[in-house]
Amino acid sequence: MVAKILADASPQKRLFISLITRDITLVDAMLDLIDNSINAALAPIADQLKTADDYQRLLANKHVKPKVEISIRIGSARIAIDDNAPGIPLEMAQKHVFKFGRDEGDEEPTDRLSVYGIGLKRAIFKCGNRISIVSDHRTGGFELKLQDVEAWAHEKTIGADGIEESNWTFPIAARQPVAKADCGTHIMITQLRDDVLRRIDDGLFLVQLRERIAKTYSVYIGRIVTIILNNEVIEKELFEIGANRASKKFKAGPVTCNVTAGMAIVPGDTFRERNAGWYIFCNGRAVLFADKSPVTGWGAGLPLFQAKHRAFLGTVFFVSANAEALPWSTTKSSINEESLIWQEARGHMVAVGRMVTRFLDSRYTGEGTTVAQAELRDAVGARMNVLDAAVAAEHVFKPPRSEARRTQKVSYDAKISDIRKIEDHLRKKMGGSEVGRFTFNWYLKNEVRGSN
Repeated sequence: MVAKILADASPQKRLFISLITRDITLVDAMLDLIDNSINAALAPIADQLKTADDYQRLLANKHVKPKVEISIRIGSARIAIDDNAPGIPLEMAQKHVFKFGRDEGDEEPTDRLSVYGIGLKRAIFKCGNRISIVSDHRTGGFELKLQDVEAWAHEKTIGADGIEESNWTFPIAARQPVAKADCGTHIMITQLRDDVLRRIDDGLFLVQLRERIAKTYSVYIGRIVTIILNNEVIEKELFEIGANRASKKFKAGPVTCNVTAGMAIVPGDTFRERNAGWYIFCNGRAVLFADKSPVTGWGAGLPLFQAKHRAFLGTVFFVSANAEALPWSTTKSSINEESLIWQEARGHMVAVGRMVTRFLDSRYTGEGTTVAQAELRDAVGARMNVLDAAVAAEHVFKPPRSEARRTQKVSYDAKISDIRKIEDHLRKKMGGSEVGRFTFNWYLKNEVRGSN
């Protein structure tokens, strides 16, 4: 009998850290830190957020006001994020927060914006070498002081079998329970990495981060949280849809989904193309924003997106207590196209989207646009919040009834020499279009009307 020999397949922390941070941008890393705060803000109302309708009904409520403030400060010396959310209890920190991934059945019911349990760790490792996290909770919080990530990555321990192995624990300290008003979490990252410093100083980073925050958390800002970046309050990206819309709701396993397609409500006379397309939300967080690619069906079920579709606005809300069941990528910045729930949703997106694109396509003939901009706005219907539209009963888009056209353009080519002969006969310089109109009217008067 051949003796069994075990090959060492244990993970190396240094390699693991490199893998999980390499493909995430600094902007997405900052959003992971904000997700941590929003998770804490949602914890007290988790029982009210079980379905897509629950999310939209709550967030569409005009009486809901933000109770949590998230403040982000970014500079060359440090990255810091503070919130006054309920905080993270010590037990959760011990069992869940710092674990790389989750055991089966280990999903926390209040953790709605974390995928595979790597977001917070990936974000802090991406940014710097020295990490401080202090969280106060009514039942008792925790404190983490990681002075040297590089040293932790190389830290080894001796296992029970005498073999040296990586130490995958973080030293945390318990904090005493505090009053509700004193709860919150403070994260400080210093000794920033060189590539992070260069990115912060490039002049575009803060602009891009501010724009992404406004879009990504558009349904949370002003309702659940207030977000402040370097002392400037971020305003959410606003968009509304017309009441004349198409919608579909379905459930697949632990995921509920609401799909709505219609036309945007915009100020003035112009539908802005950059805002057109599909908006995809997972547990209230925007994953795709104004998408016009084959990923959301354009050119693959729906027509290729063109300027004539610039009034189109579609929303898809996925909701599940199990964040891993949602069809987003681990960076939460794109869609997992192989996901079965996404493939089912996209079929519904194409079905409801076609109702709108068919109308937008019908506006155009070989002679150009047949419906004026004002008439198009009338077809949109009453102003409606996208959350109200999504939570409402399923709806069918109704193309407006067009009035019968009373005119049709008549055009034809004629020899210039013949046009000149008619002008000479009438002793009047008229040009081609006037000659055509004159001869048409003469024929109608003398040959058609005269024969009746």
